[in-house]
Amino acid sequence: MLGKLLTARPRGPPAADLQPRAQELCGLGLPLDQPLTATWSHYTPVPAACRVATSTEVLNSPPCMLGVDEAGRGPVLGPMVYGICYCPLEAKEIVARAGFDDSKALTEAKRDQLFDDLQAEALCHTVGWAVTALSPQDISSAMLRRSAKYNLNAIAHDTTINLIRATLERGVNIKEVYIDTVGPPEKYQAKLAKLFPGIKITVAKKADSLYPIVSAASICAKVIRDAILKYWQFAEGQLLCDLSDNEDAKTSLLAAKHPSTLTAWSNEFGSGYPSDPSTVKWLKSHMDKVFGFPGIIRFGWSTCSKMLDDQGAAVHWPDYEDPAASSRASGKRSTTANKPVPLVPRPSPSLFRHVSYPDLHKAKHQATANQSASTAVQQSRLRSEAFFTSRRLHTVTALQV
Repeated sequence: MLGKLLTARPRGPPAADLQPRAQELCGLGLPLDQPLTATWSHYTPVPAACRVATSTEVLNSPPCMLGVDEAGRGPVLGPMVYGICYCPLEAKEIVARAGFDDSKALTEAKRDQLFDDLQAEALCHTVGWAVTALSPQDISSAMLRRSAKYNLNAIAHDTTINLIRATLERGVNIKEVYIDTVGPPEKYQAKLAKLFPGIKITVAKKADSLYPIVSAASICAKVIRDAILKYWQFAEGQLLCDLSDNEDAKTSLLAAKHPSTLTAWSNEFGSGYPSDPSTVKWLKSHMDKVFGFPGIIRFGWSTCSKMLDDQGAAVHWPDYEDPAASSRASGKRSTTANKPVPLVPRPSPSLFRHVSYPDLHKAKHQATANQSASTAVQQSRLRSEAFFTSRRLHTVTALQV
């Protein structure tokens, strides 16, 4: 699933309205000025110390070591970010002296300083790095499949494998890989050793504290995840900006008729962990009773689904009932029982013209009155798709009034 998404993205100049730190990170090629609705990866140029003049001569390039770690595995919102760092084996002591440590043991200021050190002259010609930011929507879609569940461990394994492969394809002669474990270390290590013969694989608990190259990867992942959240661009509000930018009359009309559609999303969501009071407060204040949450939320987390069950409207989806369940109730065999049931389709732009703002609320109240026939998981995944549809309907129909 993720293979097609894990590609480097060329970037233009950073947006002028971003804060200075965000502009610095955008200048490195990180798309912090865009909504994170799809997984992306970023790779630095291969450092001079890790390559030879002819990039195809991989076997003749210096042997290198590579470390892998992640940030944001447990939160209910935001991306999960995987980071790697690599350097020549002979530069091991240089990395050890740079002061890298487990990112969780460092202050934010110290993490930022160490990340900036990787871009500085002393290290940028020796150490390369890359990150993959897994969007909350991709995580939700993977974990809430109706069949062949794609769990977080499998996502983590595939992301790590793709990062290693992409680095090898860039001509880096990797000989040693160190990874902070996901699941049983022995099983994970055996899996990677089979995929990458000839490379010494070490998978260990607390690897980010034991191996400086993993510590460096941990800092890359943590700094970039924190920055994505700090400067999060809400896709749900982006459409309003695109439609009304430089059109003061339309903006004024929209604000006058439907002020709620211009409500700003808050970025004060804390750490994103379910135990964080700031996160719980944000979830409660940003939940629509029918359409759920914006796309920053991971709908596969029980924190989210329980809140929707307890406080949201019971939504009945008559067009997507399980044919197998219907056939069992009627005693007749269904010929479509094994066919996949689609998610809520996104309406085509032509449909927006025929849906008025009152009609949307009428449909909302009708949905509220119905009894739910979906499980919590089914409701969560359907709400995640429907939320974007609802925001687009609010915006487009309001502008056509």
